[in-house]
Amino acid sequence: MSLKRRIYLVANKKSEQLCENLIYSIRQSGCKLPIKVIHFGGDQLQSIYILENATLALASDFPADGQKLIDELRSVLSDCPLGFLYRFLAWYGEWDEFIYSDNDVVALCNWELMFEHLKEYEFVHADEEYKTKGKYNFIQPDGVEHAFGPEALNRAITAGHFAIKRNNKQVKDFFSAVEWFLKNPGIPKKHDQALMHVAIILGNWKTLNLCTPPQNWLSSWAGDYKNPLQIIHEVQKGRTISHLHYSDGQVTGTKSIEDLIYSFDDTETRLRKIVYNGLNKISGLSYIRIKKNKILKRLKSK
Repeated sequence: MSLKRRIYLVANKKSEQLCENLIYSIRQSGCKLPIKVIHFGGDQLQSIYILENATLALASDFPADGQKLIDELRSVLSDCPLGFLYRFLAWYGEWDEFIYSDNDVVALCNWELMFEHLKEYEFVHADEEYKTKGKYNFIQPDGVEHAFGPEALNRAITAGHFAIKRNNKQVKDFFSAVEWFLKNPGIPKKHDQALMHVAIILGNWKTLNLCTPPQNWLSSWAGDYKNPLQIIHEVQKGRTISHLHYSDGQVTGTKSIEDLIYSFDDTETRLRKIVYNGLNKISGLSYIRIKKNKILKRLKSK
């Protein structure tokens, strides 16, 4: 039986411009796989480009068992907006193998390359989250090592981009991770990436991080680079980079490395965004918005 390979995204009107740019970068990188965009919530997407290059879906389009998992996840992931949890609905979709990606990502190679590794592995990612020693996933990283051993933190992943060969056991591992969160409330942070990390450990998933030897792909975190020129120079040395993930907070469009988020735009639109974003940066408005959003997020989590 031939495998069905696809890409899942989750987006709404608020993330529409980033989603447009992501899909554009996927197509420009040579990937022709069908894309399904799950509605995050709030105002729906209206982009003609997205509608022409992807299929839109609602959470209600997925089986009832998928909603059961979302409900279980919501019971413990208090720091995670409901829309972010919709990535887990991909396990209830019609596709055997898939890539999930956040919107604040730019594809830098043909992602179909990642599927080749699913012949031997069930979860493939390309990031250097393991170098953080769990500080973004856990309140008490030492508690994870005590529970699962010294290598547990090295199994960290970035939930914002991965390829997977799904199976029913993985879903059971998500439920097991929920139980672990309930029994150990002081150890994990209450978001989806931490839960995925725990599920991978509990289920002993066969994972591959392409940023580790022998593949040694380049880091996919935008914060590791000053500008796109640095990436070009590294690629010229023969190394591969799958994507660039702007996961260090709100994308303001003012950093040199953020030039790639304008790839989809024509010249006039690009200049207009640069001027608007630049004025917000210089005036301090973007900083105020970021701080405001962080405060609101903390208040909602209490």
